Amino acid sequence: MGANISLIGNLGREPETEITDNGTFMAKFSIASNTFRNTSNGRVEKVDWFRVTAFGKQAETIARYVRKGHRLYVQGRLTFNPWLDRSETPQAGAEVTLQEFQFLTEKRDDDGGEDAAAVVPQQMDMPAEIRQAAAY
Repeated sequence: MGANISLIGNLGREPETEITDNGTFMAKFSIASNTFRNTSNGRVEKVDWFRVTAFGKQAETIARYVRKGHRLYVQGRLTFNPWLDRSETPQAGAEVTLQEFQFLTEKRDDDGGEDAAAVVPQQMDMPAEIRQAAAY
């Protein structure tokens, strides 16, 4: 079973691409989403990692314009993939099948040209509360 999720985060590495058996272009990438909490020891940061898979035109756009460190708003279907680590401790990986996304980065592309957010058209309208969170 899965649930819908919206998150803002930075890519941890370059997107990996492949063509599926039925000929669909696919891009996979990891995204880190940071949250902060005030504790008696001060402000504590927690980083959650999500594996994201995009298909079709969205995957092509991500493969062309998104690089490690770029910031994205991602919306998609969340599932958890259980697995055992080396010490046989149960773990669960968070996986998102991309439905929509928006560029949030101001970083220049590798060619020294315009930033990716200016080059690529907006992919979706982001809710106001998410836009405000993205500004931080």
